[in-house]
Amino acid sequence: MSSTEKSENLGNLTTNLWRYSCNYLTKFGIAGIVVYSCWIAIINYNYWFSWHIMLCTFGYLPLMAESIMLFNGDELWSKQISRTAKYTVHGVVVTVATLMILVGDALVFHYLQPGYHLYTVHGITGLISLILILLSVPSGLMIKYYREVNPYLSMRLIWVKAIHNLLSLIGYAVGIISLVYAYYTNWFVYYTDYASRLVAVIVTLLAGAWTMNGAIVSLYHQINSIFSN
Repeated sequence: MSSTEKSENLGNLTTNLWRYSCNYLTKFGIAGIVVYSCWIAIINYNYWFSWHIMLCTFGYLPLMAESIMLFNGDELWSKQISRTAKYTVHGVVVTVATLMILVGDALVFHYLQPGYHLYTVHGITGLISLILILLSVPSGLMIKYYREVNPYLSMRLIWVKAIHNLLSLIGYAVGIISLVYAYYTNWFVYYTDYASRLVAVIVTLLAGAWTMNGAIVSLYHQINSIFSN
């Protein structure tokens, strides 16, 4: 083996170790945020509001996050299953996550004073995120059943994938922003201290950003493929 090949192998090994480490640090961070948010909601239980916090937190983190990271090439557990199986797992996880977020948001829309949620950044970003996630569902189903719907479409598969990826990424990113603003709502501020909220913000932003890295690269290649043909 030449010195160049050894250098490349060492570089690849270093990159893989770095990404594996970041992946699992992200998972630990997500677990910490889920425990932090849900524990506060439980010990200060306020029936529908606590369920809003728990359902939305768990829907975005870890379910929605894991569904995005599923297609990363350096995810150890997902490397053991086929591409087709990944689509199925992705669809199931996204469906469960979307339903949890939908129910969690519906509780706020139903019990709060009408329109109140639209007066806060947390409420506005949460609603935008939900709409984008719901809009991404049809394109996801089109990808899954592309052979069946292809005769009725005038759109290439790469376009459908890019649209689904874009809507999902923006919806998830806006959802992460909504979670960050949630830490500074009156309810959260009353039951938590400044230091814990600051840590929660930092971990949520870092975990959210790393979660999307593989999907962003995939979207770049999809867009590049569209405009190069």
